[in-house]
Amino acid sequence: MKGLKCTTTNCELNYACHCQAGVINISQNAVCNTKIKKGFLPIKEEYSNFEAANEFDYDENDDVLIQCDSVKCIYNNDHICSADLVNVKDGIIKTKCVTKKILN
Repeated sequence: MKGLKCTTTNCELNYACHCQAGVINISQNAVCNTKIKKGFLPIKEEYSNFEAANEFDYDENDDVLIQCDSVKCIYNNDHICSADLVNVKDGIIKTKCVTKKILN
């Protein structure tokens, strides 16, 4: 899948909203378990990530496999995400998949 946008600000795998992991694991509660916290970054590096805004295009993403344990999500197809576009971002406490839609 190429339609992944990650806006977490504290993950070593995130480069200009593109995840560099080949496989992403989303928990039952939609938490991104693949996130690797990074140390303090110089302002210059954060600025360069901001300047890479043209890389927000989903079509430019590398292919990634999203393994998902959120079995109540409509996009979960045998523990693989089937959504065309997935957005992962920082929450109040955890980094989460905000594309998750609960089955009724």
